[in-house]
Amino acid sequence: MQETGKRLIVAVALALGVMFVFNMVFPQKDPPKPPVTDVGSGSAAAAGSGSAGVTPSTTTVPEVTVQRGPEQKIVISYPRFTATFSSYGGVLSSYHLSDPRYEKDQTKGELLPSMSDTGAFGVNFARSTFVLPKQTEWVGEKLGEGQVKFTYRTPELELEKVYEIDAANFLVKLKLSVKVIAPGVTDATENLALSVFAIQDPKHVIKGTSQEGDRAWFSSTLSEGKIKHTGVVSVIKAPREELGIVWTGYEHPYLLAAYVPKVDLLTSPTMKRTYIVDPTTGLMRTDILFGDKKVKTGDVLTQEMVSYLGPKNYTTLTKADEAAGFNTQFKETINLGWFSFIGKPLLWLLLKFYAVLGNWGLAIILLTFLVKGVTIYWTTQSMRSMKAMAGLAPQMKVLQEKYKDDRARLNTEMQALYKVHSVNPIAGCLPIVMQMPVWLALYRMLSTAGELYQQPFIKGWINDMTAPDPLHILPVILVIVMFLQARLTPQTGDSRQQKIMQYGMPLGFGVMSFMFPAGLTLYIFTNTCLSALHSVYMNKYDRKTKDIVAKMKAMADAEAAKAEAAKKGTKPAKKKAVIDVAPTETDDDTDDQDGTESSADAGEAGTSNPARPRKKKKRRK
Repeated sequence: MQETGKRLIVAVALALGVMFVFNMVFPQKDPPKPPVTDVGSGSAAAAGSGSAGVTPSTTTVPEVTVQRGPEQKIVISYPRFTATFSSYGGVLSSYHLSDPRYEKDQTKGELLPSMSDTGAFGVNFARSTFVLPKQTEWVGEKLGEGQVKFTYRTPELELEKVYEIDAANFLVKLKLSVKVIAPGVTDATENLALSVFAIQDPKHVIKGTSQEGDRAWFSSTLSEGKIKHTGVVSVIKAPREELGIVWTGYEHPYLLAAYVPKVDLLTSPTMKRTYIVDPTTGLMRTDILFGDKKVKTGDVLTQEMVSYLGPKNYTTLTKADEAAGFNTQFKETINLGWFSFIGKPLLWLLLKFYAVLGNWGLAIILLTFLVKGVTIYWTTQSMRSMKAMAGLAPQMKVLQEKYKDDRARLNTEMQALYKVHSVNPIAGCLPIVMQMPVWLALYRMLSTAGELYQQPFIKGWINDMTAPDPLHILPVILVIVMFLQARLTPQTGDSRQQKIMQYGMPLGFGVMSFMFPAGLTLYIFTNTCLSALHSVYMNKYDRKTKDIVAKMKAMADAEAAKAEAAKKGTKPAKKKAVIDVAPTETDDDTDDQDGTESSADAGEAGTSNPARPRKKKKRRK
């Protein structure tokens, strides 16, 4: 059991290291899909079955070009972002986050491509009776606080877009209406599509490190209960289609530009198609198609859509459903993994601590103190058990030598030894086992929580808590402290296992800490320092620990004496238990009046140790 416990510690540490290294060296990539044609020329077979009326277009949208006047822009500014609308296409052409920390990101805080005829909420029709020109010029006006209206008219259609901004929740809502005004229309087909764009330089992904690559923008869609990601390199190789989408758009580990149509997925499923526009710049386009609708003169098609454009803040994303008025499922982008039940409370606590301290590094340190305080009872019990295990080490060594050729008998004898002395060999694993879920939850949180992205601890040193320490100061200090802390831990195994614990664990975690987010390294460092201080206290001041050490030492001495006597063929001397009390005063003439010892003393002297001095009795006054 002792070996099993220690192997568990090593296995957990190695598994954690393998997981981190594997994810960084081999980031998950979607397999390339067979190439299909652009929107307007796809095949029904490529879409698959069960689309319920949603199929890729089979006719090309006419490339009609019209003359346009100067671009008119409507700019609406808020403390956290600035939204810009353009008359070219009547789209949201720019969405810039105001927080200076996003200037360190490759986007510089701009979530939409700054190119002509790109942006979000572009309208087009595929496989339709009436289509729009390639370039359109809409007439825009600001209706009120956070509201903008655009209108566009052709001989057949009259279109209106009404935007509404919810600045508190990073939401932009769109209500689109399309009216058929062509006279005499009785059986026309319209297949509405809304288009959104994003840009990600493929060179940055290919030539960057795995960490930098992970921070790239990629196509993202929630469909069939799963979020499906496609990187720009894969999009360049082949377009990507998904049926029955809940939302789609583009995702960054800490930023999000997602769009959810307000539809009934059972009666009116939608599909999305993402493809590359410019492979050099990495400009990607996603079309959201709503299926064929039969219309006649005077009919009005309406469609509502809500977008989230901002940081992936857990608190904000959880409020998106209420703000949108329906289930957007934007919060699914915050994936805290198996230990989300730990990660969510930790994130909530971090937000509270940050609100008071104003520094994410200090908030993480305070969180470490809190977690350590919550687990201190079990850690203390574990350290006491390890002390007891250390005291049993000589006896276990004797058993290992005696039954080295009989593993079954050895395990039986060791179990009996543990039972006699009420020692739990697994208790020594408790501290590391309790901390592992916290470390994993923190890693997932630091890998996805937008609140900590580009947030500094000490400016000029650690400027981003979600990235590794650029100067490697914290990992080096962590290795040193872990070595010191390991030396303070009671040694309960053989020399090989002790070396693994003393050198393998610090080296393993030390190497991995060079790749850990700085926030996680700071947590482990603080926790290790607290553990070292706890070990010092337990070794020097904890009374129960001292009692265990004294008890185990006395037992070890007794066993050693017994073994020595067995070698000589004599019985070991019996010793009375030592009681730690203050000595009492005695007179020199405390022997019996006849000068002899009591019968009990004489018997003991005669059987165990004839040379033992006579016991003196206290004189009665």
